[in-house]
Amino acid sequence: MKKINLLISILTLMLPLTLLAQKGNTTEQRIDALFASFHNEMPGVAVAVSLDGKQIYNKAFGLANLEYNVPNTTATIFEAGSVSKQFVAASVLLLAKEGRLSLKDDVRKFVPELPVYDAPITVDMLLCHTSGLKDWGAIYSLTGWPRTTRVYTQELGYDIIFRQKSLNFYPGSQYSYSNSNYMMLTLIVERVSGLSLAQFTAQKFFGPMGMSQTSWRDNHRAIVPGRATAYDKREGRFLLNMPFEDLHGPGGLLTSTHDLQVWNSLLAGDDMFGKEFAQNRITERRLNNGEGCGYAAGLTIGKYNGNEEIAHSGSTAGYRAWLAWYPEKRISVVLLSNYAQFQPVQIGRAIAGIFVGEEPVTSVQPVAKAEDNVEDKTASPKREHKSLAEYEGEYFSEEAGSITFFISFEAEKLLVKRKADEVFSLTNISGDSFTSDGNGEYLFTRDRRGRINGFKVSVMRASDIPFYR
Repeated sequence: MKKINLLISILTLMLPLTLLAQKGNTTEQRIDALFASFHNEMPGVAVAVSLDGKQIYNKAFGLANLEYNVPNTTATIFEAGSVSKQFVAASVLLLAKEGRLSLKDDVRKFVPELPVYDAPITVDMLLCHTSGLKDWGAIYSLTGWPRTTRVYTQELGYDIIFRQKSLNFYPGSQYSYSNSNYMMLTLIVERVSGLSLAQFTAQKFFGPMGMSQTSWRDNHRAIVPGRATAYDKREGRFLLNMPFEDLHGPGGLLTSTHDLQVWNSLLAGDDMFGKEFAQNRITERRLNNGEGCGYAAGLTIGKYNGNEEIAHSGSTAGYRAWLAWYPEKRISVVLLSNYAQFQPVQIGRAIAGIFVGEEPVTSVQPVAKAEDNVEDKTASPKREHKSLAEYEGEYFSEEAGSITFFISFEAEKLLVKRKADEVFSLTNISGDSFTSDGNGEYLFTRDRRGRINGFKVSVMRASDIPFYR
């Protein structure tokens, strides 16, 4: 009877713990809950989490292919988007370790096709996005054919970069994320090593580290066994959203959660390539004024809930990715998805929050400055409709891929036509400044007689692209 009573007491004590576990109190259940909305009639995600080098979570959700009902697995291959950049950066650092280049070298030492600017751009500036180079994809978007709408090749990417006669800013003075930096680094790796990027990384990293599922999408027509198809969701329907470009280096890495966990182990203190190499990867770079720029060599450097976060996100077509390392807690988080609506940074940090704690949410109310309530007497008035006609004309830009814009004044609007059946309008802000819905900011220029002779358009990651009348 005593034994029965003792057993009842033990079970009674265990009951609250059991109920807590059922509510999702274990680490596995808490991570599972983040993916509860995924089901086998939609694209999905593969997830891997390691704690102090030991894998503690490894699952996949949703479908790799909707047409053939193929599920995602822990071995499925996805495209990693800009997570790819750290592999190019590591290639450059390895060449520097071998003495075949210096991070202080002028980029034109290896790429003389690059124009001469106000100051030299160093290899290290490319690594941390402080070069001022304009983003090649942003520039090409001005043609009306942004990325994912046509095939782009490596050569086309190089061509648009070499056309740029100016920079976004003086080299080293600012940080501005630009894929052109990693296009140039890819070219440097190939010219210095005498190998393609695919060959170099396979020989130096993928092979020695056992990353057998990792390669580059340097031919978008190539068959990749085990690859998930990427999708977008629009108006309630899933649609294919695959990258059909051959540009790689800034993106284009095909890989699995397993292989990225192997790669992330280098951040755990593995000195396979030497301590200087390892430190160079994660050292936050400085601007000319000494301020940190928040970026190292293909990796963002920051904090999450007070814990150091070394990470990078990725997004190409319908693929999404997140790779992060939290050194204080020795947590590695990998997310690879074939669903464009998936939010890898938010979910990745939610996983990290289970171990390092959630970052507190603060609500900051804007404080009105005294000058906010004072009418700006210096602002130029908006143009009257009758004077908008002076902006009509044909405008050509060599730097934007040899494109012509046709600007006309119709129905009291300034309209821009850049290709068949595509027209968008410009809205006057003040003076000669105009804006458009998703097509950049426009500042028209004048000659000495005050006549319009062109304009400069600025889009995200690329400013002051000149067009001439």
